[in-house]
Amino acid sequence: MAKNNDQDQFKKVLSHAKEYGYVFQSSEIYDGLSAVYDYGQNGVELKKNIREYWWQAMTQLNQDIVGIDAAIFMHPTTWKASGHVDAFNDPLIDNKDSKKRYRADVLIEDYCEKIFKKPIKK
Repeated sequence: MAKNNDQDQFKKVLSHAKEYGYVFQSSEIYDGLSAVYDYGQNGVELKKNIREYWWQAMTQLNQDIVGIDAAIFMHPTTWKASGHVDAFNDPLIDNKDSKKRYRADVLIEDYCEKIFKKPIKK
């Protein structure tokens, strides 16, 4: 019952957002792409305003913080120096028979999907 109510509520919000030009289904004139949306004229403005407010609050109001716009693809040494390599690790499980390694979270999700016969929300 709660799931249907959540879906109804989502449909109402989405309908409102479409009606007022915040979002549109991506590639809508070509039958659309499920669960993918593009920003409409008001959505673009809202996103721009949020981004500008965040930028001002995080960088311009603090004298000891500066903003940069860096590439996502970086030399591995950069990721290591920033702590991203050592701080983030995925527990792996070794299968000695197949000599393969698996991420523990993926194994758990796959097992749950098989048991409950429905995808796990990520």
